[in-house]
Amino acid sequence: MAEERAGRTVRSGRPPRAGFRGWRRIAVAAALVLVACVCAMWPSADAGRDPAATAAPVAPLAAPSSVPGCELGTYVNDLYDLDPAKRVFSARLYLWSICPDPKLDPLPTAAFTNADDPEKGDPVLTSEAGRFRDLMLLQGTFRQDWDVRAFPFDRQRIEVLVTAAAESRTFRMLPDNVNSTYNREIRPAGWRITGFRLEPAQRVYPTNFGDVTLPPGATSTYSRIRVQIDLARDDPTVFWKLTGPLFLMVLVVTATFLLPAHTEALGMGERLNSLQSRLAMLAGGLFVVMLNMQQVNTVITSTVGLTLLDWLHLLTLGFLLLAVVATVLSWRWTVHGGSADQAGRWNRLVATAGLAGYLAITLALVWSFAARAG
Repeated sequence: MAEERAGRTVRSGRPPRAGFRGWRRIAVAAALVLVACVCAMWPSADAGRDPAATAAPVAPLAAPSSVPGCELGTYVNDLYDLDPAKRVFSARLYLWSICPDPKLDPLPTAAFTNADDPEKGDPVLTSEAGRFRDLMLLQGTFRQDWDVRAFPFDRQRIEVLVTAAAESRTFRMLPDNVNSTYNREIRPAGWRITGFRLEPAQRVYPTNFGDVTLPPGATSTYSRIRVQIDLARDDPTVFWKLTGPLFLMVLVVTATFLLPAHTEALGMGERLNSLQSRLAMLAGGLFVVMLNMQQVNTVITSTVGLTLLDWLHLLTLGFLLLAVVATVLSWRWTVHGGSADQAGRWNRLVATAGLAGYLAITLALVWSFAARAG
């Protein structure tokens, strides 16, 4: 009779009180881990900041009106090979200068500061209405700092930098924004042009380059024109291609917790086999996420911090690790004779709470990066 009562106690699914307290401690620990993960993964305050906001400061253009100068204009004919991973882009553009004196023409000696071996066309010199014009074709690859942390919501500002060879105390360049524009048929792959302008600036060097007419330790200032093109992403499908495996894995893992693998109708061996299969699937999921992360790094490379995709991968890894912990605890519960119904309820609770938390954090990350990038 005592043995029958003991058997009924085990089958009734009433775990010892110590085990119940252990589950409460586990639930509290899991909640603390989840909160810690949320705090750790919350993006920093400068995520998605406009690249122009982090550029090196330049002195404002403030040359006296008595300083001779020329107008500089441009027509961007083509824009191609935009590669944030290599931090470059390629462009073909026409530059012109309009000067009161041909000796002031800055184009023959101007430096294209961020260009790699630029190709210059033959100059076309003309004179109209007492002013002298020099027209030149420029083509090349230009270095650019890309901030892709908010991909695919990031907005970029790429620049072609034109710096005069003469110091600003003797010469200045002024932007010809009225006549400057770009080819409206330009369609960079995955991008669209949202803005265009020429900005005047001055480049200050902390040296006098050995100029004996300047005091020792003096700085040198040169007139500069920034040809700025604003870009926005135009291919949202890339984001889903890179994150699809993550979201699919989360759904598959959640489904395994919702299956009726913990019922009184199944024996202990069958329940343990289902848990073993789940652990194998979770191990495969971790491998898939790590492999997808490496693939993403070949497409989206950031040298200034973690991108939105990096955070989503880390979040998915955390989700899978919590699923592993929940599976191991369920295994221990089963081995020690815990109630199958109670284990099933815990699995459904973990699956529901885990998926809800994953979705909430994912939406918060996407909203935060998109808001800061916009």
